[in-house]
Amino acid sequence: MAKPFDFDIYVHGFCILGAIFFFAGAFIAGNVEWVEGTTQSSFWLAALLAFVMFVLAGFLWVSAAVNARQEER
Repeated sequence: MAKPFDFDIYVHGFCILGAIFFFAGAFIAGNVEWVEGTTQSSFWLAALLAFVMFVLAGFLWVSAAVNARQEER
């Protein structure tokens, strides 16, 4: 008998974590500006961190989709 709310960390958890990482990456990328006092290294580090968070979110979403597909079988 299935539980009323069957939470599977490998499907639902990865999807939620992917959304959190995507939100954080978008938050960082949206606030990256070249203003007075910004060093070149801090600008590129923030841009790189945002990119890494976007990629990590994509990996988590793909992993959630693969795990959901495997559970159907």
